[in-house]
Amino acid sequence: MLALSLAVLLTTSSAYAQSFSGSGDSVDKGAPATPDYYTVQTGDTLWDISRTFLGNPDYWPRLWSINDYITNPHWIYPGNRIAFRMGTDVEPPAVDLQVTEPELTQPGALSFEYPESQCGPDVRFTRTLPSNKYDAIGFLADSDDVEVYGKVYKARSGHFWLSQGNLIYMKMDDADAYDCGDTVSVFRRTEKTVRDPNEHKTKYGSAYRLVGEARVVHRVGDIVAAVVRNSYTEIQRGDLVGPLMPVQVELEVRQPDGHMAGHVIGRPTDENILVSTGETVFLDVGRSDGARVGDSFYTVEQRDDAIDTQHDDDTLPESVTGRIVLVRVDEYTSTGIISDASRPIESGQRIVQVVDDQ
Repeated sequence: MLALSLAVLLTTSSAYAQSFSGSGDSVDKGAPATPDYYTVQTGDTLWDISRTFLGNPDYWPRLWSINDYITNPHWIYPGNRIAFRMGTDVEPPAVDLQVTEPELTQPGALSFEYPESQCGPDVRFTRTLPSNKYDAIGFLADSDDVEVYGKVYKARSGHFWLSQGNLIYMKMDDADAYDCGDTVSVFRRTEKTVRDPNEHKTKYGSAYRLVGEARVVHRVGDIVAAVVRNSYTEIQRGDLVGPLMPVQVELEVRQPDGHMAGHVIGRPTDENILVSTGETVFLDVGRSDGARVGDSFYTVEQRDDAIDTQHDDDTLPESVTGRIVLVRVDEYTSTGIISDASRPIESGQRIVQVVDDQ
């Protein structure tokens, strides 16, 4: 069993401690009291945790800054046990992150241990997960095919990162087309050209990440004012505005059934390694291959983790490392959500519906 305990104790001045409690930022008085411990659940982010327990999602960069061992704010895992106290003028802030391995029976749990010995191929994640809601926060498209109405111009906020409840000003191409109550999507292009990680000459268009939705409340000239209704990550000035796009999909995840195969070609963020369940990924299978929403795939590896660091060894049997369910299918590509994972999933990793020797 993996057991890892990380603790950070930062020397701080009273001014640093006040960055959490005395900076003058508005904190929701009705937010739950900060607990001694919190266990990270599937889909949790520092943004969500800050909103729930600190009363303000904009505190996530500060929470991250205290935890300087977290090299990437997205790298928190289901089953992590976070203990935090924000500190005072006398006692500095401290956070204790105890990584505990979840049970293999938990849907979406991360585990780096090999399951109990069994005969046959290494196949996991075979049971059906009940109907659940998944957020598909990205899409692949040619830039010419993406409908852009305008951009987030400015905001009625002193924060660089904007979130739910903030008033934003959008500079639109045709402001007269919008009435009070209209809702638009806010998104950004994260990669100009998505290339096949195995065949670099193959291109799949641009990668976009949906960051939120905004509801129009007013317009003056070419400026449309809107309130952020939902935010899936921080919204920034300069983000694109377009038609409302569906984000949430509800479906059950079944055992892969079929003979399609391909690989992961990217994700809607600018990081190469995918490390958590709930992540959105792009795959090189689409309608032309017979793919449909709700289809699932295994991610597989053939390697010795100590020495096969760059490529699979096709003389080894396939080992299942995760499961992906399709939430959007285009002609040649599709968008999926990682519903289960036992280790990090990388761009270029193979996906199959039938494991060799199964």
